[in-house]
Amino acid sequence: MHIVLYHDAIIPPPKYGGTERVLYWLTRALASLSHEVTLIAREGSHVEGAEVIGLKPDEHATWWNYIPKSADIVHLNGTPHRHLGFPLLVTIHGNGQPGEVFHPNTVFVSRRHAEIHGSTHYVHNGIDPDDYFVADDRDEYLVFLAKASWSVKNLAGAIEVARAARMPLEVMGNRDWPLGLRRPGFHGIRYHGMVGNEEKRRILSRAKGLLFPVRWDEPFGLAVVEALASGCPVFATPYGSLPEIVTPDCGFLSNHVSEHVSAIQKNAFSPLQCRERVLHHFSHMDMAKRYVRYYEQVLTQGGLQTPAPRRISSTSPKELLPWTD
Repeated sequence: MHIVLYHDAIIPPPKYGGTERVLYWLTRALASLSHEVTLIAREGSHVEGAEVIGLKPDEHATWWNYIPKSADIVHLNGTPHRHLGFPLLVTIHGNGQPGEVFHPNTVFVSRRHAEIHGSTHYVHNGIDPDDYFVADDRDEYLVFLAKASWSVKNLAGAIEVARAARMPLEVMGNRDWPLGLRRPGFHGIRYHGMVGNEEKRRILSRAKGLLFPVRWDEPFGLAVVEALASGCPVFATPYGSLPEIVTPDCGFLSNHVSEHVSAIQKNAFSPLQCRERVLHHFSHMDMAKRYVRYYEQVLTQGGLQTPAPRRISSTSPKELLPWTD
């Protein structure tokens, strides 16, 4: 099968980019499954095993002109605004606005993500576990890895938990200083900003836990799987995709600060069991095989869903869900 993937970004990203890294891993995995894979992305992109068409900034406005005529299917990471003339699959990575309608051939990134958009079609994101490692010894610190400036990511809650547990907190994942954290070591919090993959892997590999106290329906949560692959248990809220990823043998789910503090202090989780969770359920190869089944369904049946999926809830996707002491 000749699969064409398109995304207006450099693949892989120079630093952190969740969708971009997933696309990188998917492209590699599809190629390793012996499919012919073409990636159309920004100039400077490179993926082993795939043909890469790197476009200059002014060429993205008409990127579809670069689709090879031999393509069997085109895979996008956002709703198209024109007819492409090829069979199509779309992955939506974020939460839609109330009433927003998506392409009929759309898949989402978790069961819950699909459900809140009136669909049953989803593929969990996957990572290459070999890109992460488990350190022999863990240090006494916790990690927050998310876009810290978004209120739904709840950095304030993570700080609250870390301080109550009397543990340092390493914060990664924002270009600007959040919550007035203007200098390293501010009240036991160390802010790293946007970090490269090597630094991120090192910090996760030695951490006692990832704090992920989101206050919305998390579509997937790539940082959660990255942490687990690093042997790092996850302490999160029970919202969105998280009950599908975090099981009792690799983490703890609650929207109560005190319950998280108790779970962190007990911390009876095995780093190897955390990693096993990814090896068996969230690898890039698992993801690629599920996407191939959807490609085949589109090609043999003509599509996925009628009527098209749409955001069911009338509330804003960024309305804060409960978080209590």
